Amino acid sequence: MFPAVSSAVSHPVTKSAPVVGDPARSLQRLLRGRRRLLVLTHNNPDPDSLGGAVGLQAFAHAVAQIPATFAITGRILRAENQEMVRQLGIAMATLQELDLTPFDCVALVDTQPGFGHTVVPAGRQVDIVIDHHVCAQPRVQLADGAFLDVRCDVGATSSLVASYFQTCGVTPSREVATALAYGIKTDTADLSRNVSDVDLRAYDFLFGHVDRQKLAAITRPRLSAAYFKTLKQALNKVRLYHGVTLCSLGRTGSAEMVAEVADLLLRMEGVRAVFCGGLVGTTYYVSVRTELQNRDAWGLIRDAMTGEAGTFGGHGSVAGGSVQLASDDPRALRRLERRLERNILRSMGVDGANAGALGERDD
Repeated sequence: MFPAVSSAVSHPVTKSAPVVGDPARSLQRLLRGRRRLLVLTHNNPDPDSLGGAVGLQAFAHAVAQIPATFAITGRILRAENQEMVRQLGIAMATLQELDLTPFDCVALVDTQPGFGHTVVPAGRQVDIVIDHHVCAQPRVQLADGAFLDVRCDVGATSSLVASYFQTCGVTPSREVATALAYGIKTDTADLSRNVSDVDLRAYDFLFGHVDRQKLAAITRPRLSAAYFKTLKQALNKVRLYHGVTLCSLGRTGSAEMVAEVADLLLRMEGVRAVFCGGLVGTTYYVSVRTELQNRDAWGLIRDAMTGEAGTFGGHGSVAGGSVQLASDDPRALRRLERRLERNILRSMGVDGANAGALGERDD
């Protein structure tokens, strides 16, 4: 039996819960009782996932001297994310090809058991969960005495991991500090949304150790012609409903493009909520962004997904979800999108309104 560790959340995780004791020291105690750590996140990691994962690897080595491996099940898709991996030399294994025998500790970073975009190896229990998303699904596959630090009022998982370094007096390397700082920047939109004191303190702590040249290179990667072609097609499919914007990419190459278009459309003047979707293989991804004062993104995506056998999560102004289709048949895709659109328009109080399109009126 491994030593019990204080749990930071109640069950299920639908809102932030007070952290019991000192999470950094509790995590340190757990790690000191293990031999090898496996760090996992969701299928196609974003910067906050990448930053949190490499940060946890470095923290485990610094405070418990145990080796750690970061493994993924999907791909690194967005141009900025690929540049982040290149600039910072982030090493990743493919989970499906990894021998799991040596690992006696499994961590999930920036996700939780039960999320549809997260793979936990069959027969393995999760020992560590560090996340900041709302989770309506019950927790599964958790080991006895699991470490749980899930704070939905914090803007980035990278902020939580950085706080462990602060508490334990550990200085991260320039690469790790840059990864954590970029994770915070992206999930809080440059410290402008969903920001807590934890985020601000973490970013201040990290910034003195950041490699600024690499950080600048990550934020300005070169983009392929295919990227702009996809963007053009997406903008042609935008539908406007009195401050609510809907966009379907149809079949697209990555879930990251769905999220990127949603981010872009929220910047449009007069837009207060965005719902963007796209089919990757046989999985339909939905990204939600909002600036509404009285409704958060998690509630919006919950309403959009009503009646669908999908999974979703999020908090504050950002949420995402997915629905698995039986095939990539165009008719099944159209039926799903019609159902989602009906749910969205009803929830937003604009059902029956006529849709506008970009380019209908020139200023």
